[in-house]
Amino acid sequence: MSAKLYHLEEHHPLTGSNTALLLAGALILSLLLWWTLDPEIPPVWYLVALKLQLAALVGLFLRGLRRRVFFGRALSLHQSLSFEVVVQILQSVSPLLPRKAFEAEFIIRETGLPRALAQAWIRSRGTSVWLIGVAALGAILWGHALPVAASLCALALAGGFLYSLLSLRRTTGADTVVVSGSRHAANLAMGLLTWGFEGALFVWALSGILPPAQAMLIYVGFTAIVELSPVPYGLGVAELPALIAALSGHAPAALAALLIFHLARLWPLLPLGILYLARYKLRLADFQDAGIIGRITRSHRPAGGWALAEDGAGTDAGLVTLVIPAYNEEQRLPAYLDAIRAHLDGGALRVEVLIVDDGSKDGTAAYVERVAAIDPRVRLVRQPRNEGKGNAVKRGVLEARGRYVLFADADGATPITELEGLLGAVGERAEIAIGSRRLAAARIRRERTGLRQLMGNVFYSVVNFFAVPGIRDTQCGFKLFRTDVARELFRDLNESGWAFDVELLYRAQLFGYGIAEVPVNWHEVPGSKVDPLRDAVKMFLAIFRIRRRNAGLLRHAPSGQVGAAAQR
Repeated sequence: MSAKLYHLEEHHPLTGSNTALLLAGALILSLLLWWTLDPEIPPVWYLVALKLQLAALVGLFLRGLRRRVFFGRALSLHQSLSFEVVVQILQSVSPLLPRKAFEAEFIIRETGLPRALAQAWIRSRGTSVWLIGVAALGAILWGHALPVAASLCALALAGGFLYSLLSLRRTTGADTVVVSGSRHAANLAMGLLTWGFEGALFVWALSGILPPAQAMLIYVGFTAIVELSPVPYGLGVAELPALIAALSGHAPAALAALLIFHLARLWPLLPLGILYLARYKLRLADFQDAGIIGRITRSHRPAGGWALAEDGAGTDAGLVTLVIPAYNEEQRLPAYLDAIRAHLDGGALRVEVLIVDDGSKDGTAAYVERVAAIDPRVRLVRQPRNEGKGNAVKRGVLEARGRYVLFADADGATPITELEGLLGAVGERAEIAIGSRRLAAARIRRERTGLRQLMGNVFYSVVNFFAVPGIRDTQCGFKLFRTDVARELFRDLNESGWAFDVELLYRAQLFGYGIAEVPVNWHEVPGSKVDPLRDAVKMFLAIFRIRRRNAGLLRHAPSGQVGAAAQR
Protein backbone atom coordinates (compact mmCIF):
# COMPACT_ATOMS: atom_id res chain seq x y z
CA MET A 1 0.00 0.00 0.00
CA SER A 2 1.34 3.43 -0.86
CA ALA A 3 2.11 6.14 1.67
CA LYS A 4 -0.68 8.24 0.14
CA LEU A 5 -3.29 5.61 0.90
CA TYR A 6 -1.97 5.19 4.44
CA HIS A 7 -2.19 8.96 4.83
CA LEU A 8 -5.84 9.08 3.84
CA GLU A 9 -7.17 6.07 5.72
CA GLU A 10 -8.59 6.63 9.19
CA HIS A 11 -7.39 3.24 10.46
CA HIS A 12 -5.25 0.52 8.98
CA PRO A 13 -4.14 -1.88 11.74
CA LEU A 14 -0.68 -3.37 11.28
CA THR A 15 -0.49 -5.57 14.37
CA GLY A 16 -1.26 -8.83 12.54
CA SER A 17 1.22 -8.20 9.73
CA ASN A 18 3.95 -7.11 12.12
CA THR A 19 3.41 -10.19 14.29
CA ALA A 20 3.63 -12.53 11.29
CA LEU A 21 6.84 -10.91 10.09
CA LEU A 22 8.30 -11.00 13.60
CA LEU A 23 7.66 -14.74 13.83
CA ALA A 24 9.29 -15.23 10.42
CA GLY A 25 12.33 -13.27 11.60
CA ALA A 26 12.51 -15.37 14.76
CA LEU A 27 12.50 -18.52 12.62
CA ILE A 28 15.37 -17.19 10.48
CA LEU A 29 17.36 -16.30 13.58
CA SER A 30 16.72 -19.73 15.10
CA LEU A 31 18.05 -21.43 11.97
CA LEU A 32 21.16 -19.24 11.98
CA LEU A 33 21.79 -20.00 15.64
CA TRP A 34 21.26 -23.72 15.11
CA TRP A 35 23.78 -23.65 12.28
CA THR A 36 26.50 -21.71 14.08
CA LEU A 37 25.83 -22.23 17.78
CA ASP A 38 28.89 -22.51 19.98
CA PRO A 39 28.03 -22.70 23.71
CA GLU A 40 31.45 -21.44 24.80
CA ILE A 41 31.92 -17.69 25.22
CA PRO A 42 35.62 -16.72 25.20
CA PRO A 43 36.47 -13.91 27.65
CA VAL A 44 37.56 -11.66 24.80
CA TRP A 45 33.93 -11.31 23.72
CA TYR A 46 33.04 -9.31 26.82
CA LEU A 47 35.43 -6.57 25.71
CA VAL A 48 34.12 -6.90 22.16
CA ALA A 49 30.57 -6.35 23.47
CA LEU A 50 31.62 -3.13 25.23
CA LYS A 51 33.29 -1.85 22.07
CA LEU A 52 30.25 -2.70 19.95
CA GLN A 53 28.02 -0.88 22.45
CA LEU A 54 30.21 2.18 22.09
CA ALA A 55 29.90 1.94 18.31
CA ALA A 56 26.11 1.72 18.54
CA LEU A 57 25.80 4.74 20.85
CA VAL A 58 28.12 6.84 18.69
CA GLY A 59 26.05 5.86 15.65
CA LEU A 60 22.82 6.92 17.37
CA PHE A 61 24.32 10.29 18.27
CA LEU A 62 25.63 10.91 14.76
CA ARG A 63 22.28 10.05 13.18
CA GLY A 64 20.62 12.61 15.39
CA LEU A 65 23.34 15.15 14.66
CA ARG A 66 22.80 14.61 10.94
CA ARG A 67 19.25 15.94 11.21
CA ARG A 68 20.55 18.96 13.13
CA VAL A 69 23.10 19.70 10.38
CA PHE A 70 20.40 19.60 7.70
CA PHE A 71 17.89 21.86 9.47
CA GLY A 72 20.42 24.17 11.09
CA ARG A 73 19.23 26.43 13.91
CA ALA A 74 15.59 25.58 13.24
CA LEU A 75 16.18 22.40 15.26
CA SER A 76 18.07 22.08 18.53
CA LEU A 77 20.47 19.20 19.02
CA HIS A 78 18.17 17.77 21.69
CA GLN A 79 15.22 17.85 19.31
CA SER A 80 17.28 16.22 16.60
CA LEU A 81 18.37 13.38 18.87
CA SER A 82 14.92 12.82 20.32
CA PHE A 83 13.35 12.80 16.83
CA GLU A 84 15.88 10.16 15.80
CA VAL A 85 14.88 8.03 18.78
CA VAL A 86 11.18 8.24 17.85
CA VAL A 87 11.86 7.35 14.20
CA GLN A 88 14.12 4.44 15.14
CA ILE A 89 11.49 3.08 17.52
CA LEU A 90 8.89 3.29 14.78
CA GLN A 91 11.15 1.49 12.30
CA SER A 92 11.95 -1.17 14.90
CA VAL A 93 8.44 -2.01 16.08
CA SER A 94 6.39 -1.34 12.93
CA PRO A 95 8.47 -1.30 9.73
CA LEU A 96 5.36 -1.57 7.54
CA LEU A 97 4.19 1.88 8.63
CA PRO A 98 5.51 4.39 6.05
CA ARG A 99 8.38 5.94 7.97
CA LYS A 100 8.98 8.80 5.56
CA ALA A 101 5.37 9.98 5.63
CA PHE A 102 5.28 9.71 9.41
CA GLU A 103 8.55 11.56 9.92
CA ALA A 104 7.58 14.44 7.63
CA GLU A 105 4.25 15.01 9.42
CA PHE A 106 5.88 14.55 12.82
CA ILE A 107 8.55 17.18 12.11
CA ILE A 108 5.93 19.65 10.85
CA ARG A 109 3.80 19.13 13.94
CA GLU A 110 6.60 19.44 16.49
CA THR A 111 8.56 22.31 14.92
CA GLY A 112 6.13 24.29 12.78
CA LEU A 113 8.66 24.18 9.95
CA PRO A 114 7.35 24.50 6.37
CA ARG A 115 6.12 21.28 4.83
CA ALA A 116 8.48 21.84 1.89
CA LEU A 117 11.54 21.77 4.15
CA ALA A 118 10.42 18.65 6.03
CA GLN A 119 9.78 16.82 2.76
CA ALA A 120 13.11 18.01 1.38
CA TRP A 121 14.85 16.39 4.37
CA ILE A 122 13.05 13.12 3.72
CA ARG A 123 13.97 13.10 0.04
CA SER A 124 17.57 14.15 0.67
CA ARG A 125 18.01 11.46 3.30
CA GLY A 126 16.36 8.83 1.10
CA THR A 127 18.59 9.48 -1.90
CA SER A 128 21.63 9.62 0.35
CA VAL A 129 21.08 6.00 1.45
CA TRP A 130 21.85 4.77 -2.04
CA LEU A 131 24.79 7.13 -2.48
CA ILE A 132 26.26 6.00 0.83
CA GLY A 133 25.84 2.40 -0.30
CA VAL A 134 27.83 3.16 -3.46
CA ALA A 135 30.51 4.91 -1.40
CA ALA A 136 30.70 1.96 1.00
CA LEU A 137 31.03 -0.46 -1.90
CA GLY A 138 33.84 1.67 -3.34
CA ALA A 139 35.67 1.65 0.00
CA ILE A 140 35.35 -2.13 0.23
CA LEU A 141 36.64 -2.60 -3.34
CA TRP A 142 39.58 -0.31 -2.57
CA GLY A 143 40.32 -2.38 0.51
CA HIS A 144 40.39 -5.50 -1.69
CA ALA A 145 42.97 -3.84 -3.96
CA LEU A 146 40.56 -3.23 -6.82
CA PRO A 147 41.30 0.44 -7.63
CA VAL A 148 39.62 0.46 -11.05
CA ALA A 149 36.32 -0.80 -9.66
CA ALA A 150 36.63 1.59 -6.71
CA SER A 151 37.20 4.50 -9.12
CA LEU A 152 34.06 3.56 -11.03
CA CYS A 153 32.15 3.67 -7.75
CA ALA A 154 33.56 7.13 -7.06
CA LEU A 155 32.38 8.33 -10.48
CA ALA A 156 28.98 6.76 -9.86
CA LEU A 157 28.84 8.54 -6.48
CA ALA A 158 29.57 11.92 -8.07
CA GLY A 159 27.05 11.38 -10.87
CA GLY A 160 24.44 10.11 -8.44
CA PHE A 161 24.88 13.16 -6.25
CA LEU A 162 24.37 15.55 -9.17
CA TYR A 163 21.35 13.63 -10.39
CA SER A 164 19.82 13.47 -6.89
CA LEU A 165 20.34 17.21 -6.46
CA LEU A 166 18.39 17.89 -9.67
CA SER A 167 15.67 15.42 -8.72
CA LEU A 168 15.12 17.15 -5.38
CA ARG A 169 13.55 20.09 -7.21
CA ARG A 170 9.89 19.14 -7.37
CA THR A 171 6.79 21.19 -7.90
CA THR A 172 3.40 20.35 -6.46
CA GLY A 173 0.83 23.03 -7.23
CA ALA A 174 2.30 26.29 -5.95
CA ASP A 175 4.77 24.52 -3.66
CA THR A 176 8.30 24.30 -5.04
CA VAL A 177 10.87 22.37 -3.05
CA VAL A 178 14.46 23.35 -3.65
CA VAL A 179 17.30 21.86 -1.67
CA SER A 180 20.52 23.82 -1.93
CA GLY A 181 23.62 21.96 -3.01
CA SER A 182 25.37 22.80 0.25
CA ARG A 183 22.48 21.47 2.39
CA HIS A 184 22.21 18.25 0.40
CA ALA A 185 26.00 17.84 0.35
CA ALA A 186 26.16 18.38 4.13
CA ASN A 187 23.46 15.75 4.60
CA LEU A 188 25.36 13.26 2.42
CA ALA A 189 28.62 14.07 4.20
CA MET A 190 26.99 13.46 7.59
CA GLY A 191 25.59 10.16 6.32
CA LEU A 192 29.05 9.10 5.13
CA LEU A 193 30.56 10.21 8.43
CA THR A 194 27.96 8.23 10.40
CA TRP A 195 28.39 5.00 8.47
CA GLY A 196 32.17 5.46 8.24
CA PHE A 197 32.78 6.25 11.91
CA GLU A 198 30.37 3.65 13.23
CA GLY A 199 31.76 1.11 10.76
CA ALA A 200 35.34 1.89 11.80
CA LEU A 201 34.40 1.31 15.45
CA PHE A 202 32.70 -1.95 14.44
CA VAL A 203 35.86 -3.12 12.68
CA TRP A 204 37.98 -1.98 15.64
CA ALA A 205 35.78 -3.95 18.04
CA LEU A 206 36.29 -7.12 16.01
CA SER A 207 40.00 -6.72 15.40
CA GLY A 208 41.69 -10.09 15.82
CA ILE A 209 38.37 -11.90 15.35
CA LEU A 210 37.34 -11.01 11.79
CA PRO A 211 39.45 -9.68 8.89
CA PRO A 212 38.92 -5.89 8.65
CA ALA A 213 37.57 -5.95 5.06
CA GLN A 214 35.16 -8.73 5.95
CA ALA A 215 34.04 -6.97 9.12
CA MET A 216 33.34 -3.77 7.17
CA LEU A 217 31.37 -5.67 4.54
CA ILE A 218 29.29 -7.33 7.23
CA TYR A 219 28.68 -3.96 8.90
CA VAL A 220 27.52 -2.35 5.64
CA GLY A 221 25.19 -5.26 4.91
CA PHE A 222 23.76 -5.16 8.43
CA THR A 223 23.22 -1.37 8.40
CA ALA A 224 21.56 -1.42 4.98
CA ILE A 225 19.21 -4.22 6.02
CA VAL A 226 18.27 -2.46 9.27
CA GLU A 227 17.53 0.70 7.26
CA LEU A 228 15.18 -1.17 4.92
CA SER A 229 14.08 -4.19 6.99
CA PRO A 230 10.41 -5.26 6.68
CA VAL A 231 10.66 -7.30 9.91
CA PRO A 232 10.04 -5.77 13.36
CA TYR A 233 13.30 -5.18 15.21
CA GLY A 234 15.06 -6.48 12.06
CA LEU A 235 14.99 -9.80 13.90
CA GLY A 236 16.74 -12.54 11.98
CA VAL A 237 17.10 -10.69 8.68
CA ALA A 238 19.64 -8.19 10.08
CA GLU A 239 21.85 -11.15 11.00
CA LEU A 240 21.89 -12.54 7.45
CA PRO A 241 25.14 -10.71 6.50
CA ALA A 242 26.88 -13.23 8.78
CA LEU A 243 26.57 -15.62 5.84
CA ILE A 244 29.23 -13.52 4.07
CA ALA A 245 31.77 -15.04 6.44
CA ALA A 246 30.61 -18.61 5.83
CA LEU A 247 33.14 -19.33 3.06
CA SER A 248 36.07 -18.29 5.26
CA GLY A 249 34.86 -20.26 8.27
CA HIS A 250 34.11 -17.16 10.33
CA ALA A 251 30.32 -17.48 10.30
CA PRO A 252 29.94 -18.20 14.06
CA ALA A 253 32.04 -15.17 15.01
CA ALA A 254 30.26 -12.95 12.48
CA LEU A 255 26.82 -14.02 13.74
CA ALA A 256 27.85 -13.47 17.35
CA ALA A 257 29.16 -10.00 16.49
CA LEU A 258 25.97 -9.04 14.67
CA LEU A 259 23.75 -10.35 17.46
CA ILE A 260 25.64 -8.29 20.03
CA PHE A 261 25.71 -5.21 17.80
CA HIS A 262 22.01 -5.59 16.99
CA LEU A 263 21.13 -5.78 20.67
CA ALA A 264 23.44 -2.84 21.40
CA ARG A 265 21.50 -0.74 18.89
CA LEU A 266 18.06 -1.85 20.10
CA TRP A 267 18.15 -1.83 23.88
CA PRO A 268 18.87 1.93 24.34
CA LEU A 269 15.61 2.60 22.50
CA LEU A 270 13.68 1.19 25.47
CA PRO A 271 14.68 3.76 28.14
CA LEU A 272 14.85 6.54 25.55
CA GLY A 273 11.39 5.59 24.31
CA ILE A 274 10.04 5.81 27.86
CA LEU A 275 11.42 9.34 28.02
CA TYR A 276 10.45 10.63 24.60
CA LEU A 277 7.34 8.91 23.22
CA ALA A 278 4.98 10.36 25.82
CA ARG A 279 6.79 13.70 25.59
CA TYR A 280 5.63 13.86 21.99
CA LYS A 281 2.14 12.59 22.89
CA LEU A 282 2.76 9.14 21.40
CA ARG A 283 2.70 5.55 22.62
CA LEU A 284 3.86 2.29 21.06
CA ALA A 285 0.31 1.31 20.13
CA ASP A 286 0.12 4.33 17.81
CA PHE A 287 2.75 2.70 15.59
CA GLN A 288 0.56 -0.35 15.05
CA ASP A 289 -1.99 1.61 13.02
CA ALA A 290 -1.15 3.53 9.85
CA GLY A 291 -3.95 5.93 10.75
CA ILE A 292 -1.43 7.67 13.02
CA ILE A 293 -0.09 9.55 9.99
CA GLY A 294 -3.47 11.06 9.17
CA ARG A 295 -4.08 11.77 12.86
CA ILE A 296 -0.85 13.76 13.12
CA THR A 297 -1.69 15.62 9.93
CA ARG A 298 -5.12 16.60 11.22
CA SER A 299 -3.58 17.97 14.40
CA HIS A 300 -1.48 20.52 12.49
CA ARG A 301 -2.78 23.98 13.28
CA PRO A 302 -4.31 25.44 10.08
CA ALA A 303 -3.46 28.90 8.81
CA GLY A 304 -5.50 31.39 10.82
CA GLY A 305 -6.21 28.91 13.59
CA TRP A 306 -8.93 26.42 14.41
CA ALA A 307 -12.54 27.28 13.63
CA LEU A 308 -14.81 28.18 16.53
CA ALA A 309 -16.47 25.08 17.98
CA GLU A 310 -20.21 24.78 18.52
CA ASP A 311 -19.98 25.33 22.26
CA GLY A 312 -18.18 28.62 21.61
CA ALA A 313 -20.71 30.00 19.14
CA GLY A 314 -23.04 31.23 21.90
CA THR A 315 -20.37 33.17 23.77
CA ASP A 316 -20.23 36.96 23.76
CA ALA A 317 -17.49 37.91 21.27
CA GLY A 318 -16.82 41.23 22.99
CA LEU A 319 -16.66 39.85 26.52
CA VAL A 320 -13.75 38.35 28.48
CA THR A 321 -14.47 36.15 31.47
CA LEU A 322 -11.96 36.42 34.29
CA VAL A 323 -11.97 33.34 36.54
CA ILE A 324 -10.30 33.62 39.95
CA PRO A 325 -10.22 30.43 42.05
CA ALA A 326 -10.24 31.30 45.74
CA TYR A 327 -9.74 29.11 48.78
CA ASN A 328 -9.50 30.97 52.09
CA GLU A 329 -8.41 34.17 50.33
CA GLU A 330 -10.15 36.67 52.60
CA GLN A 331 -6.85 38.45 53.22
CA ARG A 332 -5.32 38.57 49.73
CA LEU A 333 -8.29 38.71 47.35
CA PRO A 334 -9.68 42.19 48.26
CA ALA A 335 -6.59 44.09 47.08
CA TYR A 336 -6.51 42.24 43.76
CA LEU A 337 -10.25 42.58 43.16
CA ASP A 338 -10.07 46.30 43.89
CA ALA A 339 -7.21 46.63 41.36
CA ILE A 340 -9.24 44.71 38.77
CA ARG A 341 -12.31 46.88 39.19
CA ALA A 342 -10.27 50.09 39.04
CA HIS A 343 -8.56 48.94 35.86
CA LEU A 344 -11.86 48.03 34.22
CA ASP A 345 -13.39 51.38 35.22
CA GLY A 346 -10.73 53.19 33.25
CA GLY A 347 -10.91 51.15 30.03
CA ALA A 348 -13.26 50.06 27.28
CA LEU A 349 -12.68 46.32 27.78
CA ARG A 350 -15.78 44.37 28.85
CA VAL A 351 -14.95 41.79 31.50
CA GLU A 352 -17.04 39.63 33.79
CA VAL A 353 -15.26 38.53 36.95
CA LEU A 354 -16.11 35.07 38.30
CA ILE A 355 -14.80 34.35 41.77
CA VAL A 356 -15.02 30.59 42.30
CA ASP A 357 -15.05 29.97 46.04
CA ASP A 358 -13.53 26.51 46.48
CA GLY A 359 -15.15 25.60 49.79
CA SER A 360 -13.48 28.35 51.83
CA LYS A 361 -13.80 28.23 55.57
CA ASP A 362 -13.13 31.94 56.12
CA GLY A 363 -15.01 35.01 54.94
CA THR A 364 -14.02 34.83 51.26
CA ALA A 365 -17.53 34.09 49.97
CA ALA A 366 -19.14 36.75 52.16
CA TYR A 367 -16.69 39.36 50.92
CA VAL A 368 -17.35 38.53 47.24
CA GLU A 369 -21.10 38.66 47.81
CA ARG A 370 -20.79 42.18 49.18
CA VAL A 371 -18.78 43.30 46.15
CA ALA A 372 -21.15 41.57 43.72
CA ALA A 373 -24.08 43.42 45.27
CA ILE A 374 -22.61 46.77 44.19
CA ASP A 375 -20.76 45.72 41.00
CA PRO A 376 -22.70 43.65 38.41
CA ARG A 377 -19.44 42.67 36.69
CA VAL A 378 -18.57 40.48 39.68
CA ARG A 379 -20.17 37.08 40.24
CA LEU A 380 -19.69 34.50 42.96
CA VAL A 381 -19.67 30.80 42.07
CA ARG A 382 -19.54 28.46 45.04
CA GLN A 383 -18.13 24.95 45.12
CA PRO A 384 -19.90 22.79 47.73
CA ARG A 385 -16.54 21.64 49.12
CA ASN A 386 -12.85 22.11 48.52
CA GLU A 387 -12.08 20.26 45.27
CA GLY A 388 -8.75 21.77 44.27
CA LYS A 389 -7.65 24.65 42.09
CA GLY A 390 -8.09 22.73 38.84
CA ASN A 391 -11.72 21.90 39.52
CA ALA A 392 -12.42 25.45 40.66
CA VAL A 393 -11.05 26.86 37.40
CA LYS A 394 -12.99 24.24 35.43
CA ARG A 395 -16.21 25.34 37.12
CA GLY A 396 -15.50 28.93 36.16
CA VAL A 397 -14.76 27.94 32.53
CA LEU A 398 -18.08 26.12 32.30
CA GLU A 399 -19.88 29.19 33.69
CA ALA A 400 -18.05 31.63 31.39
CA ARG A 401 -20.10 33.78 29.00
CA GLY A 402 -17.20 35.53 27.24
CA ARG A 403 -15.50 34.47 23.99
CA TYR A 404 -12.22 34.37 25.93
CA VAL A 405 -11.61 33.17 29.46
CA LEU A 406 -8.66 34.22 31.60
CA PHE A 407 -7.86 32.57 34.88
CA ALA A 408 -5.66 34.34 37.40
CA ASP A 409 -4.49 33.62 40.93
CA ALA A 410 -6.28 35.36 43.78
CA ASP A 411 -3.06 36.77 45.19
CA GLY A 412 -2.71 39.20 42.28
CA ALA A 413 0.92 38.24 41.64
CA THR A 414 0.38 39.15 37.99
CA PRO A 415 -1.38 42.52 37.63
CA ILE A 416 -4.59 42.64 35.61
CA THR A 417 -2.96 45.21 33.32
CA GLU A 418 -1.22 42.28 31.61
CA LEU A 419 -4.56 41.09 30.19
CA GLU A 420 -4.31 43.26 27.09
CA GLY A 421 -0.94 41.71 26.20
CA LEU A 422 -2.42 38.22 26.28
CA LEU A 423 -5.44 39.26 24.24
CA GLY A 424 -3.11 40.65 21.58
CA ALA A 425 -1.38 37.27 21.29
CA VAL A 426 -4.44 35.16 20.47
CA GLY A 427 -6.21 34.95 17.14
CA GLU A 428 -4.06 34.31 14.08
CA ARG A 429 -1.13 33.20 16.21
CA ALA A 430 -2.74 31.02 18.83
CA GLU A 431 -5.86 29.90 20.67
CA ILE A 432 -4.07 30.12 24.03
CA ALA A 433 -1.87 32.84 25.52
CA ILE A 434 -0.04 32.20 28.78
CA GLY A 435 1.88 34.58 30.99
CA SER A 436 5.55 33.77 31.35
CA ARG A 437 7.91 34.80 34.12
CA ARG A 438 10.89 33.44 32.19
CA LEU A 439 10.65 35.45 28.98
CA ALA A 440 12.60 38.69 29.06
CA ALA A 441 11.29 42.09 27.97
CA ALA A 442 12.37 45.66 28.65
CA ARG A 443 9.27 46.59 30.64
CA ILE A 444 9.10 43.37 32.66
CA ARG A 445 9.95 43.16 36.35
CA ARG A 446 9.96 40.02 38.45
CA GLU A 447 10.36 39.62 42.19
CA ARG A 448 10.99 36.12 43.44
CA THR A 449 12.89 34.65 46.41
CA GLY A 450 15.93 32.48 45.81
CA LEU A 451 14.40 29.12 46.80
CA ARG A 452 11.23 29.63 44.79
CA GLN A 453 13.29 30.81 41.82
CA LEU A 454 15.52 27.73 42.04
CA MET A 455 12.59 25.33 42.40
CA GLY A 456 10.83 27.02 39.51
CA ASN A 457 13.85 26.60 37.24
CA VAL A 458 14.24 22.94 38.16
CA PHE A 459 10.55 22.25 37.70
CA TYR A 460 10.50 23.98 34.31
CA SER A 461 13.38 21.82 33.11
CA VAL A 462 11.66 18.63 34.24
CA VAL A 463 8.28 19.57 32.72
CA ASN A 464 9.87 20.71 29.47
CA PHE A 465 11.88 17.50 29.15
CA PHE A 466 9.13 15.06 30.03
CA ALA A 467 5.81 16.63 29.09
CA VAL A 468 5.43 19.98 27.32
CA PRO A 469 8.45 20.82 25.16
CA GLY A 470 8.83 24.42 24.13
CA ILE A 471 6.86 25.98 27.01
CA ARG A 472 9.13 28.05 29.22
CA ASP A 473 6.74 28.61 32.15
CA THR A 474 3.81 26.27 32.73
CA GLN A 475 2.96 27.43 36.25
CA CYS A 476 2.37 31.16 35.93
CA GLY A 477 -1.21 31.55 37.15
CA PHE A 478 -2.23 33.94 34.38
CA LYS A 479 -3.55 32.13 31.30
CA LEU A 480 -5.99 33.13 28.56
CA PHE A 481 -7.95 30.64 26.46
CA ARG A 482 -10.57 30.87 23.81
CA THR A 483 -13.54 29.62 25.81
CA ASP A 484 -14.46 26.75 23.50
CA VAL A 485 -10.84 25.58 23.58
CA ALA A 486 -10.75 25.74 27.39
CA ARG A 487 -13.90 23.62 27.61
CA GLU A 488 -12.40 21.08 25.21
CA LEU A 489 -9.25 20.81 27.31
CA PHE A 490 -11.04 20.66 30.66
CA ARG A 491 -13.52 18.04 29.44
CA ASP A 492 -11.42 15.01 30.44
CA LEU A 493 -8.96 16.71 32.78
CA ASN A 494 -7.80 14.49 35.63
CA GLU A 495 -5.53 16.73 37.70
CA SER A 496 -7.37 18.93 40.17
CA GLY A 497 -4.40 20.27 42.13
CA TRP A 498 -1.43 22.44 41.18
CA ALA A 499 -0.45 20.16 38.28
CA PHE A 500 -3.62 20.90 36.32
CA ASP A 501 -1.74 23.62 34.38
CA VAL A 502 0.69 21.02 33.05
CA GLU A 503 -2.12 18.70 31.99
CA LEU A 504 -3.95 21.56 30.26
CA LEU A 505 -0.89 22.47 28.21
CA TYR A 506 -0.05 18.82 27.54
CA ARG A 507 -3.54 18.29 26.11
CA ALA A 508 -3.33 21.56 24.18
CA GLN A 509 -0.21 20.30 22.41
CA LEU A 510 -1.87 16.92 21.92
CA PHE A 511 -4.82 18.51 20.10
CA GLY A 512 -2.66 20.90 18.10
CA TYR A 513 -3.74 24.22 19.60
CA GLY A 514 -1.42 27.21 19.25
CA ILE A 515 0.14 28.40 22.51
CA ALA A 516 1.74 31.85 22.75
CA GLU A 517 3.91 32.77 25.71
CA VAL A 518 3.80 36.43 26.71
CA PRO A 519 6.23 38.01 29.20
CA VAL A 520 4.36 39.42 32.20
CA ASN A 521 5.20 41.39 35.31
CA TRP A 522 5.07 39.27 38.43
CA HIS A 523 5.77 39.75 42.11
CA GLU A 524 5.71 37.32 44.98
CA VAL A 525 2.83 37.78 47.43
CA PRO A 526 3.11 36.53 51.03
CA GLY A 527 0.71 33.80 52.08
CA SER A 528 1.31 31.30 49.28
CA LYS A 529 -0.12 27.83 49.93
CA VAL A 530 2.63 26.17 47.88
CA ASP A 531 5.30 24.25 49.79
CA PRO A 532 8.32 24.30 47.43
CA LEU A 533 9.72 20.91 48.48
CA ARG A 534 6.59 18.93 49.26
CA ASP A 535 4.64 20.17 46.27
CA ALA A 536 7.65 19.73 43.98
CA VAL A 537 7.58 15.99 44.69
CA LYS A 538 3.84 15.86 44.10
CA MET A 539 4.22 17.76 40.83
CA PHE A 540 7.00 15.44 39.65
CA LEU A 541 4.79 12.40 40.22
CA ALA A 542 1.89 14.20 38.55
CA ILE A 543 3.92 14.66 35.36
CA PHE A 544 4.09 10.89 34.89
CA ARG A 545 0.40 10.49 35.68
CA ILE A 546 -0.37 13.09 33.02
CA ARG A 547 1.80 11.30 30.45
CA ARG A 548 0.29 7.90 31.27
CA ARG A 549 -3.31 9.11 31.08
CA ASN A 550 -3.04 11.32 28.01
CA ALA A 551 -0.27 10.01 25.73
CA GLY A 552 -1.38 8.34 22.51
CA LEU A 553 -2.72 10.32 19.60
CA LEU A 554 -4.99 7.50 18.47
CA ARG A 555 -6.57 7.27 21.93
CA HIS A 556 -8.09 10.70 21.44
CA ALA A 557 -10.64 10.95 18.66
CA PRO A 558 -10.56 14.42 17.06
CA SER A 559 -13.24 16.64 18.53
CA GLY A 560 -13.87 20.33 18.97
CA GLN A 561 -11.68 22.44 16.70
CA VAL A 562 -9.55 19.53 15.56
CA GLY A 563 -12.59 17.53 14.57
CA ALA A 564 -14.18 20.46 12.80
CA ALA A 565 -11.03 21.09 10.78
CA ALA A 566 -10.79 17.42 9.86
CA GLN A 567 -14.26 17.54 8.40
CA ARG A 568 -13.61 20.61 6.23
